[in-house]
Amino acid sequence: MANDQDKIPRVFCVGTADTKLEELQFLSESVRFNLTSFSSSQVEVVVVDVSVGQKETQSLQDFKFVKRNEVLSFYSESAVKIPIGLDDDRGKAIGFMSKSLQHFLKKAVDDQVLVGVIGLGGSGGTSLISSAFRSLPIGIPKVIVSTVSSGQTQPYIGTSDLILIPSVVDVCGINSVSRVVFSNAGAAFSGMVVGSLAQSRDLKTSEQKCTVGMTMFGVTTPCVNAVKERLEKEGYETLVFHATGVGGSAMEFLVKEGFIQVF
Repeated sequence: MANDQDKIPRVFCVGTADTKLEELQFLSESVRFNLTSFSSSQVEVVVVDVSVGQKETQSLQDFKFVKRNEVLSFYSESAVKIPIGLDDDRGKAIGFMSKSLQHFLKKAVDDQVLVGVIGLGGSGGTSLISSAFRSLPIGIPKVIVSTVSSGQTQPYIGTSDLILIPSVVDVCGINSVSRVVFSNAGAAFSGMVVGSLAQSRDLKTSEQKCTVGMTMFGVTTPCVNAVKERLEKEGYETLVFHATGVGGSAMEFLVKEGFIQVF
């Protein structure tokens, strides 16, 4: 029989503890402080280490801490032997850890305990973490404080609802700028988690409608609006996507996820 402790809602603060321990601790403390301030609901903050270097971090003060080797144990391709030090090739090491993190998070979703994820990193860390975060279902709050947030972000976000927050300065210590950015990120993420928990309770009692997906260009707006209005009168919900950029891919993704019913 499952222990009640195992069913406590959890948020995961994810980062490479071998290089970003101070920053990860500060962000986790910000998240915990704001969750306590915003809500009386009990939400546990868990720190997850996704280091790919040789250094093994054992704990992080009074936070529940998931060591990097625990994360690696979720790598499912058992035929592949994962070296203790991961791999001398940093790209391969990031790939190992990213897939392991993805499976680790999926288990938490399946256990119905995951209510949000937040991470931080530079280009390598963002690549590692974002690949796993964007595999999570739409609606689960997912945030990364990153140095690459002001560049080309499509490879990191894809068709997910992942939010990137610019770190402004490099993720390298706590200073007058990073302190403000990390504090704001922790507060914003905590607000998302509290709002998401409240919304999920409301959705359980609301009536679900069949959903239709439509694509639209600017010149087809009048036609799409007319079709949308007619469908809504017939009791359908419509999701409209812009027919450029990732709009088409996003629609296909939501079909696979079950948000759009095929009939």
